[in-house]
Amino acid sequence: MKIGIFSPNWIGDAVLALPFIQFIKQQNSSSKIIIICKDWVSGIFENNPYVSEVVSFNNRKLNGFWNTYKTGRELRLKNLDIFYTLTDSLRSAFILRLSSAQLRIGYDTQMRSFLLNGVKPKPIRPIHRSRKYLDLISSYDSSIILPRINLLDEEVEWGEKELAKICDTKAVALLPFSIAPNRTLDRMTLKNWIHNTNRQYIIFGSNADASKANQIIDFCKGTSITSLCGKYSLRDSIKILSRCKYALATDSGLGHIAAALGLPTLSFFGAGNSQITAPKGKNADLIEHCSPCRGPKCKNNRKTRYCLNEISSSFIDSRVKNITKS
Repeated sequence: MKIGIFSPNWIGDAVLALPFIQFIKQQNSSSKIIIICKDWVSGIFENNPYVSEVVSFNNRKLNGFWNTYKTGRELRLKNLDIFYTLTDSLRSAFILRLSSAQLRIGYDTQMRSFLLNGVKPKPIRPIHRSRKYLDLISSYDSSIILPRINLLDEEVEWGEKELAKICDTKAVALLPFSIAPNRTLDRMTLKNWIHNTNRQYIIFGSNADASKANQIIDFCKGTSITSLCGKYSLRDSIKILSRCKYALATDSGLGHIAAALGLPTLSFFGAGNSQITAPKGKNADLIEHCSPCRGPKCKNNRKTRYCLNEISSSFIDSRVKNITKS
């Protein structure tokens, strides 16, 4: 049997889909699992032991009616028996219908139910996104929901050697950028956290983040910081990131990747909803802060959220110490 899974389009969501892929394979051990995704998230699924094939498309192939139509028709060649969509879009359901898969499963969103024949009602209450994906399966083991990105031994070795070219010791990964500007950690906040330390830091991000990374480096003169923004593919960045000492991350796709690698990861959530999109990992911790800052008008009693402007480097060190011990 061949089972297709239409991946979420964002990196963080793609990472949170990994438990779903694992359970689908465990329920259908002899089946071939085929991931259909946009090319910028394909690195998440490479060398995954539960995945038989990754079919990736660039944005143009999924842009506009005619390109979407052709893409869906192309998938007929895969002869899928079951096809899941993990996105809520009408476009993905249209692609499932065009693929001629016998069973097409997804949530009843955007009036797309007529394109699916395995429609599931959308959860009424907000739940974590990884569990939302898993709820498409009739039964699953809810005790194991941690995403895990698999690296081959040779990938780990390459990451170790590449990191050694960049710095002398294990560096701390800085993942300050998000697709949403209000979730990005500003340079003053970062400077308050990392100045007067002898640690080496590496900023990870996309090519679009390169100029912002250089601004952080200029602003934090005297601190050893290297930017890798846009210099490596996503998969190669994952290899290097896996060999770092720990990660300080904002609410971002790279934060999810770090946690899924098992890297000690301290994530800072302000604008995002951690109940829905918090990173999952055995060595992951979360600090929720107010966003935006209300300054002197703030009435936060700090029972649930910290003031981002008052989080100190020593406080971060203590939280990191806890997760590096685990």
